[in-house]
Amino acid sequence: MLRWLKRGDLPAIVRIVTKELIPISPHPHPGGRKLRKDMASRLAQGSTLVASEGSKVRAFLHLIIQHDTLFVDLLAVDRSCQGKGYGSRLMSRAERHAQNLGCMRARLYVDEGNEAGTRFYRRLGYSVVAHHEALKCYEMYKWL
Repeated sequence: MLRWLKRGDLPAIVRIVTKELIPISPHPHPGGRKLRKDMASRLAQGSTLVASEGSKVRAFLHLIIQHDTLFVDLLAVDRSCQGKGYGSRLMSRAERHAQNLGCMRARLYVDEGNEAGTRFYRRLGYSVVAHHEALKCYEMYKWL
């Protein structure tokens, strides 16, 4: 089931970030309470879609609408659920939501070395438009 973030989802999101995003990131990240506080602050800056099975959060997508652009800030799927379509469904829902709000394009960043992420976004129609050496990431773009 796809739904919007609810109170009580943060611990599961932090767990997914810790297991799935931090290990492939080229940037240092805090742990424990600091990570939880940073994630709470980050999620407050936009909207978050959650994919759940019953009460268990399996994946999430955090988005920010900037003028007429959807910015996909974070997308992570628990390893046990990868390949089951959660990421694609979250992206599709986020893009529809953005279109309903008048967005005409979407953009996101993928860390260097995250080949699976780059392939995933390419399958969804995104193209690499820039490499940001200082950020150690690729910027990807798609017309909605």
